[in-house]
Amino acid sequence: MPFAPAAALGGWLCAFVLASGILLGGLLFLALTWVIPGRWQACVEAEARLLAGLTPWLPVLAIPLLAGLSRLYPWSSGDTLTGFKAVYLSPVFFSLRLVAILVFAALLSLRMALKPGRAVAVAGSIGFVLLDSLLATDLIQSLDPNFHSSGFGLYILALQMLTAFAAMLLLGLRQPSDGDVSLTGALFLTLLLCWPYFFFMQYFILWSGNLPPGAAWFARRGVGLWGVAETLLAALRLLPAFLLLFTPIRSSRNWLRGIAAVTLLASLVEIGWLILPEIHGPAWLGFGCFLMAAAGGALAAPLARRLFAWGRTERMRA
Repeated sequence: MPFAPAAALGGWLCAFVLASGILLGGLLFLALTWVIPGRWQACVEAEARLLAGLTPWLPVLAIPLLAGLSRLYPWSSGDTLTGFKAVYLSPVFFSLRLVAILVFAALLSLRMALKPGRAVAVAGSIGFVLLDSLLATDLIQSLDPNFHSSGFGLYILALQMLTAFAAMLLLGLRQPSDGDVSLTGALFLTLLLCWPYFFFMQYFILWSGNLPPGAAWFARRGVGLWGVAETLLAALRLLPAFLLLFTPIRSSRNWLRGIAAVTLLASLVEIGWLILPEIHGPAWLGFGCFLMAAAGGALAAPLARRLFAWGRTERMRA
């Protein structure tokens, strides 16, 4: 079978959305530790700092997407859109927005590392949420330029925060106390319950409004293997939330790590479900490329963890 560049780029787009979700989610968690006081800060600060420190790599990872824009997005030819959409979804404007948003995130992470402060964190959090919504619209929603959902950006933000939190739990840069474990479990449950709200909200709005483009978008993801993935996704999200309702599970380090691993698996399925139905080419090739890129990131995680621990030790000695 001939190689399908669009499918391979679709796999890279999935991997980029997963990686950027984890790193940007960590950056937002780091900013929020300066905004919201409380004991919860100790549960996430070290891991969030590690993830945020990797954010400057995102513009580099976006280069293949910019190079393959015409193969990923049907509007890149400029022949299918008119009016504001034709301007907003032009290749030049799209590329400038993508680079500007990723550079903003990189600069915010550097400022938070070198000279953090409450004012920087508040302003950065507000700017982050606004720009992250644009990023979600550009990278994912614009794959179908006829589809529009006003809640899509918040839904992707909830996905990013949940995925980043699960990644931070698996990183485990410090040994938490029993009280911190229970608090971490409560935070995890909150994020897991936020996800179905934002996921269902956009579906309900589109259904109640009887909007054909939205119905077609969901219909493509409800048939064949994508329908199976949709059912699997619901199970992988709702079952962990149900388990965390029980205090012994919510207070167990091993249970939390296991649920975090299941949550990352669910994010893998969800991102493929969001993106690959819109990509031209065999879905198995796109998902295979996605899995290979995700596996590479998973192998790099222990190295990043060791480098962070070494850097922190050197700073303490100095």
